[in-house]
Amino acid sequence: MRTTCPYCGVGCQVEPEVRNGRVVRVLAPDLPPNHGALCVKGRFGLDFPFSGKRLLYPMLREGKGRPLRRATWEEALDFAASRLLEALRRQGPEALAVFPSAKTTNEEVYLAQKLARVLLGTHNVDHCSRLCHSSSTAALSRSLGGASMTNPLEDIGKTDLFLVVGSNTTETHPVIAAMIKKRVRQGAGLIVVDPRYTGMAEAATLWLRVRPGTDLFLLNAMARYILEEGLWDRAYVEGRTEGFAEWRASLEAYTLEEAERVTGVARERIAQAARLYATTERAGAYWAMGVTQHTHGTATAQALVNLALLTGKVGKEGAGLNPLRGQNNVQGAGDMGALPDVYPGYLKVADGEARKRFEALWGVPLSPTPGLRMTEVFQAIPKVEAIYLIGEDPVTSEPYQDHLKAQLEALPFLIVQDILENETTPFADVVLPAASFLEKEGTFTNTDRRVQRVRRLLDPPGEARPDWWITQELGRRLARGLGRPWPVYPGPEAIWEEVRRAIPEMMGGISYARLEKEGVRWPCPLEDHPGEAVLFRERFNTPSGRARFFPVHPTPPVEPPSPDYPLTLSTGRVLFHWHGGTLSRNSRLQEAYPELKVEVNPLDAQRLGLADGEPVYVVSRRGRIRARAWVTERTPEGVVYAPFHFAEAPANRLTLDALDPISRIPGYKVSAVRLEKVD
Repeated sequence: MRTTCPYCGVGCQVEPEVRNGRVVRVLAPDLPPNHGALCVKGRFGLDFPFSGKRLLYPMLREGKGRPLRRATWEEALDFAASRLLEALRRQGPEALAVFPSAKTTNEEVYLAQKLARVLLGTHNVDHCSRLCHSSSTAALSRSLGGASMTNPLEDIGKTDLFLVVGSNTTETHPVIAAMIKKRVRQGAGLIVVDPRYTGMAEAATLWLRVRPGTDLFLLNAMARYILEEGLWDRAYVEGRTEGFAEWRASLEAYTLEEAERVTGVARERIAQAARLYATTERAGAYWAMGVTQHTHGTATAQALVNLALLTGKVGKEGAGLNPLRGQNNVQGAGDMGALPDVYPGYLKVADGEARKRFEALWGVPLSPTPGLRMTEVFQAIPKVEAIYLIGEDPVTSEPYQDHLKAQLEALPFLIVQDILENETTPFADVVLPAASFLEKEGTFTNTDRRVQRVRRLLDPPGEARPDWWITQELGRRLARGLGRPWPVYPGPEAIWEEVRRAIPEMMGGISYARLEKEGVRWPCPLEDHPGEAVLFRERFNTPSGRARFFPVHPTPPVEPPSPDYPLTLSTGRVLFHWHGGTLSRNSRLQEAYPELKVEVNPLDAQRLGLADGEPVYVVSRRGRIRARAWVTERTPEGVVYAPFHFAEAPANRLTLDALDPISRIPGYKVSAVRLEKVD
């Protein structure tokens, strides 16, 4: 039976073959978006539901310092509801937070954010996009009025030039990387902006090896050069944008000479990249965490938006602005309103008309004040007294891990709802065992806005239940205690029908019946609408209908290298694992990549007397971890690279919790460290 892969945002269609309650092999149908292709995670990483770390029954902790004990569902849900109600009555809605998961279905995310707003009265709702593409969301939303890829993946076959910035696509989105490389072999150009020599850099027509964190300066310099040479699209700028004059004036300092000094890239190569991008009509920009995970990540994403608007690249086939979304349903989680400032459909909680829409649908008054973001919630403990955490492992994924652990120790009440035991589970007061993607129905939305079905192949093990059922049952108890409305849904399709009523302009035409054949992209307002492939062909989703330029400038790193910490640490992923490793390291993929390797440039290794494969400590001002040195020219001199998948050697023990001022995303890509030999 066909379902959707639970790893990255590509949304590959998979057909797991199940025998005796086990996945024995995985096939892929010739359907979009992957057309039979799968990466190593989709092919060999779907056996995590059978891990010995599965959570099989509810547990609760009756007092801090006491052990978790097994409980019935009735006990655990009653206990969780009573503690949430106590916190609500004592401290009010701002003392609670709900974090849905980008690994769960659209229906489950919708229900979780509805529980927060309808029953707990709080907009303290967020999800893991805060740690990956919140910077992209901020930049795209304010300029274009939308927060997604503007173009479909099919457009890769129509693109004549790819500008890939800060994306190790070959390891994080391998199926998309294969599409791009195929198009490059057919004659398309590929510009890669990245400090590391990744698989994309290897395939590039032009690789710009910037110093970490200097992408913004490079992009502004490209824009200034395009203006000076008269290569910009004057008719597009005058007819479809605003704010141009102020933005143009802000580029005065970004000369090619200064860009070479700041970024380390030769001025001739910057000019070449700018000329290629400006003069190629079908040029598409693609980016990921190398752009966003900085304390000026929103500004860098905005610089990409400005560059695309200057050259008229938005609203056209084979072009556009295309953030590559990380987790399988991170696009859907945002669409469903798992953000502190928007309802489903990205309707602002501060907007009176949007508020009236959801008050009428849900039958309760709603606050006009946006809530706290995920990173702000953790910083606000213990003023925030209770957190309902679904499918997230913040101990692994948040920066400055030791500080976060101390915050969780001080948190009065934590509910963890997940499929597997993880690093956050020991801090929970209630543990609720959830069903995996193989064990439930629903939908995911992939990186190019395609809504696709998730189908139940197996029964959940033990007493595990689907996330929607758990949230619904918790909601029933809260509603009873508060005297507020809370419907009982017979299943995920009934929840989806409410989503269609809530945001008809976006999802109205997407029914389960339509999704039986293949996925449908939003916006899709009517049953006979094909789903919009290219966004903003005629107007932008802003009050004026025009896109807006915003001046942006780089800020110096919060923690530059120093004599005691002379190296820059950058974190990221590897091909065989995904995010915190909770899924991939509980699958056969663990055998392929079992331990942390830290990339070290040969010149740095020579200075330190390090040999390839030698154990080493990586040390920052916040802690140290042990790893194995991988001496390689993939990483430039002065930089070390550490994947963050390994709980026993957590890279995020080292990272800094400084935040972007707009998106509040942590700066994972630049922390000062040193290497120490292991005695």
